[in-house]
Amino acid sequence: MSSRDSLQLKRILSSKNLARLGDALVNFIASAAISLQSEVTGLKVPGKTLREAYHLSMLRALDVRGIDKGEAVEALLAYAWLNNILTCEDGVKMLHRSLTEGKNLESALANLVDFLLKETLRRTPTIS
Repeated sequence: MSSRDSLQLKRILSSKNLARLGDALVNFIASAAISLQSEVTGLKVPGKTLREAYHLSMLRALDVRGIDKGEAVEALLAYAWLNNILTCEDGVKMLHRSLTEGKNLESALANLVDFLLKETLRRTPTIS
């Protein structure tokens, strides 16, 4: 990844507006995936869970300082959704598959983040 691409990715990950939208998206996707597995639920994914997903994912390799790691996960999710990299339905399916394979929510979210990072780098013209 070039330094220009890295800078643009860091801008995405540090966007407060993207993180706000991503908060709603991650709560919906996690709630729907867990509801498919067990009892119907409305879940608020804790920041601690999102920060752990960040550290379990490929994002940990980025030198991103001064941002909340949980918000970075939310921002990436929102960016991917807004740019047609991920649909909510596909996010639910991916998370549900990881959960049914026995992964905990943190690891399942990390898998989703890794997919989103790879696809964002592949599909975004200025990030490659």
